[in-house]
Amino acid sequence: MNAATSLALAVKELEPGEFHWMLLEEDGSIEDGFSFKPRRIGEPETDVAAAWVAGYLALRAVLRVAKR
Repeated sequence: MNAATSLALAVKELEPGEFHWMLLEEDGSIEDGFSFKPRRIGEPETDVAAAWVAGYLALRAVLRVAKR
């Protein structure tokens, strides 16, 4: 499966004031719907926007490697 179509980026506040970005990978175990499992979880950020940016950069890095 193409990495670009099987990854998703999410940001979640796991503890108050600690925002973690997560790269989610499609899990093909469910036939009629979407199912994702964590592939990578980032270090906590104090700002939600910073977590989104860090996650976006991590996603770009994964896609850059997959493109080779």
